[in-house]
Amino acid sequence: MNELAIAIFGILAVLVILQTRYALAFVSSLSLPSSKSIQDKLLPKAAVILSLRGADPFLANCVRALLYQNYPQYDLHIVVDSQEDPAWHIVNETIQQARAMHVTHVQVSPLVARHNTCSLKCSALVQAISALDDSYQVVALIDADVIAHRNWLRELVAPLMDERIGATTGNRWYTPHTKQWGSLVRYAYNSASVVSMYIYRYAWGGSMAMKLSVLRRSQLLKTWTQSISVDAPVHRALQKIGLKVKFVPTVMMINREECDLGQCLRFIKRQLLMPRLYHPKWMLFFAQVLAPTFALVIAIGLLLISLVSGNIAVAGWVGGGCVGYILAMALLLTLLEQGVRRVVGEYGEPTKSFSFQLITKILLAIPLAQLVSALATVLALLTRNVEWRGVVYQIKDPYNVQLLEYHPYQISLQPLDHKASIV
Repeated sequence: MNELAIAIFGILAVLVILQTRYALAFVSSLSLPSSKSIQDKLLPKAAVILSLRGADPFLANCVRALLYQNYPQYDLHIVVDSQEDPAWHIVNETIQQARAMHVTHVQVSPLVARHNTCSLKCSALVQAISALDDSYQVVALIDADVIAHRNWLRELVAPLMDERIGATTGNRWYTPHTKQWGSLVRYAYNSASVVSMYIYRYAWGGSMAMKLSVLRRSQLLKTWTQSISVDAPVHRALQKIGLKVKFVPTVMMINREECDLGQCLRFIKRQLLMPRLYHPKWMLFFAQVLAPTFALVIAIGLLLISLVSGNIAVAGWVGGGCVGYILAMALLLTLLEQGVRRVVGEYGEPTKSFSFQLITKILLAIPLAQLVSALATVLALLTRNVEWRGVVYQIKDPYNVQLLEYHPYQISLQPLDHKASIV
């Protein structure tokens, strides 16, 4: 048993070293200088596309932020799933208020070109992009669960002037302010996910831009008509034409929504389904997700057995390994949090300090996130159907997707908590 305890301690130590290396690389990227400022006359005309199904908690703020970007030539194209959707009224009311200030660079359309072979979001993007004329040179995508700062579009587009870059991207960062366990677990899980996406150079479709010419050359529109995900196929499509994804720290997006544990599990399961479908080394990816959980579970089991049997040496090794691992993850999470706060603070994004009670719960949420991620991984490996905002898709393989049954999003599906995420 002593040998097993030492082995588990060693595994946890190796995992800490690896995750520390990746986290520090991400934190370092947050400190890199921004792209050189580009004169207005040199910035290409852009189309910003927002696809909606359901009214996200901060939707009105999201739309207002997109209407007042510090960018010379751009139009906002909003595609709402249907005119029955609760988002339709919120969007149009927000735009009417803006038009009193002579804002005209926005267009709202219902989704009419709905494909049964992909997600509704993919259909919405294909509809909007296909309608763009040749005066547009850049397409930027954003999700409704974030609020863009004034320079968001400018920061996304500037690096695209480099011919080697096919897409620019930020990522989403959750900031839990209630003590719901689901929100805290999602926060811990997402922090690791953000680092992983940075290491693998994967794009996040909630804050992403591409040249229209690259979109067409990579045949992403065709790919999206057969995909459940917008962002997961981007990396591979760009690799095929010799281009890369560039992470832009200044377009990290803060998400202030909340969720319970059930919503959190559904969210993580759907997130982990994408690597299973589109990651070229998905088995290695899942091994990296599951390894810490298995090591912690075995360590806890050994700890209990050793305490009952009075084996202090074994208890010391596995107990020290567990505590050390959790504290190390908490320290890395703190470094990540401070790095992101420093970036978003430059754009006036308000952030609150975590209370002692919240910090204590986050410490407990870290191992809980490992367990939830492991469960979500197993479910993602087994699932063939996925529910997304009230619609079910059947997935036979990455590019063989079937929309099983469509119905408009109804107000009755909106969460009762006005800050709750729509999952």
